Amino acid sequence: MKRTNSTAAKRTGGIARAKSAAGRGARTKADPGVERTAAGAGSAPGSWHLARNDAERRLSDFEFALERLAQAYYRWKASCLAAVCEVPLTGDDVAVLNVIRMGDEPKRLAEVGQLLNRVDVPNLQYATRKLVRAGLIETEGSASRKETRYRATARGRSITEDYASLRAQTLPPMFESLSGWAEGCGAITTQLDQMAALYAQGARVAITKRHQP
Repeated sequence: MKRTNSTAAKRTGGIARAKSAAGRGARTKADPGVERTAAGAGSAPGSWHLARNDAERRLSDFEFALERLAQAYYRWKASCLAAVCEVPLTGDDVAVLNVIRMGDEPKRLAEVGQLLNRVDVPNLQYATRKLVRAGLIETEGSASRKETRYRATARGRSITEDYASLRAQTLPPMFESLSGWAEGCGAITTQLDQMAALYAQGARVAITKRHQP
């Protein structure tokens, strides 16, 4: 009899504990507050950390369009150069080549960086070395790296002329087919320059905050 009562008590206790656990599980599922706490306060399925309100969403849309434009632009430059030259160059390399050719005046590396708004000096040095090896540019002037100037070679001038001709045949007709392009091009260019200045200012602010105690 004692064994029966003990067995019944254990069974009853087990059932009670199971019911209690089930009740707690039911309350957890039914309580949306608990779900939000588990998922993280303030989070929402499908939300994005760069677009938490309308202003951030508009900026994010612009930045994604800018990313796509930049990638398409640099792919275009590499493809256009590849059509007129067998030397494999990236869009960045082509930008450096065209800036060095600009005005047919020799330029220091610092000037190239300023014109392209670039501060990644090691990458610029790598690009110029690649262009020198390809016979598209050459150096002149002082042995000092800072004072060294780069200019296009005869081959470089010929290839950049071919590049310019293919570009003229391809892009202007396409862009002129856009409604309002000719009238708005100057305003767009000015606004992009202003936005570049804002991003530069934002970078300085971010660096300052990083070094604040």
